Amino acid sequence: MDKLTAMRAFVTVADQGSFAAAARLLGLSRSQLNRQVLWLEDHLQVTLFNRTTRRVSLTHTGLAYLENIVPLLDNLHDTETQLLQGNTGLRGVIKVNAPMSFGLSHLTPAVLAFMRQYPDIRIQLELSDEKRDPLSNQFDVTLRIGLPETNPALIEHDITYTSRRMVASPAFLTRYGKPVEPSQLTKLPCLQYGNLLHGNYWDLMHQRTPMRVKINGVLSSNNGDVLKHAALKGQGIALLPTFIVGDAIANGTLVPILEAYQPDKLLISLIYPPNRHMAMRLSVFVKFIQDAFEDNDFIPAL
Repeated sequence: MDKLTAMRAFVTVADQGSFAAAARLLGLSRSQLNRQVLWLEDHLQVTLFNRTTRRVSLTHTGLAYLENIVPLLDNLHDTETQLLQGNTGLRGVIKVNAPMSFGLSHLTPAVLAFMRQYPDIRIQLELSDEKRDPLSNQFDVTLRIGLPETNPALIEHDITYTSRRMVASPAFLTRYGKPVEPSQLTKLPCLQYGNLLHGNYWDLMHQRTPMRVKINGVLSSNNGDVLKHAALKGQGIALLPTFIVGDAIANGTLVPILEAYQPDKLLISLIYPPNRHMAMRLSVFVKFIQDAFEDNDFIPAL
């Protein structure tokens, strides 16, 4: 029995959750596929699947084995492809998840540039402001903005940081005056990002000292572009990343305020399951995105 064939048979059954579905996918009979997996279990002297009349599930040993061999098989496939077709022969699909605003304005151009350089790699880009689980949604890579990842089942690759600015339109400042103290935010209309953990409060920094300021939230949204649009219309003060408001700051349609009280920068990172990190196409993608955004604070030069 070919060990590599048996390993691929095992991975296919694990992915499909069914011997019958895996057999159809591989063009084998169910008995042929079962013999391959049984041979692998006998060779390893372990049980890889729990088998019942209704379902098939991985044992703990099977799960650990799967997590170790999937990247090996992926890397082998990518290496063979490169040897056969040269450096431009990387193939396959990368399923990417990212927040809506950053995905539209910054990640999409970088992805299109990547695709021009690697035309045989297909990208499935899903944008959502909902924090989706990379594992259950089977994303190869997820772009996150905020605190470092705490899930030990995921690998995090830092890309860059983005500043945040409190901004308001010139018309708003003419009407209300330019605030000089954070305490004024309790009375001035403020535009609140809907996913903020602490509700109607903004966490700021002053001379490296953290401070929490209560705000007068008049509009909340889980999408930063909505808040930017409201700020441009003079509806309130917004606290937003520079990748959203950098262009408006550069052209003067939004004015930074309370600059001595800016919050910490936000981390922009890529996270992915450990069984993806050895796939060559993903390694190339991560490096490309890192180079695209290195040392970028997202404010165009004046």
